[in-house]
Amino acid sequence: MGRLLKKLLMDHPAYDIRRDKDGFVLIGKPDHIDEFSDLVREAADHAGEDFVVFTTSDGGQGYSQMFVMPLDAVDAR
Repeated sequence: MGRLLKKLLMDHPAYDIRRDKDGFVLIGKPDHIDEFSDLVREAADHAGEDFVVFTTSDGGQGYSQMFVMPLDAVDAR
């Protein structure tokens, strides 16, 4: 597991984490949406080797949610 993936899956004041069957849903907190959106952009820019992300827009220029799927979980099937 890469450093960015580990960072994303740690507790953070900008989002809550919910475990899902194939990964994790990160849900941005409304009072930290700019910080969360920056993390989503960073994750999207670095996705591909350790994980993939699926983002949900907040209807503007930010993000409200991000699904993170670690690729090692996909390989283990």
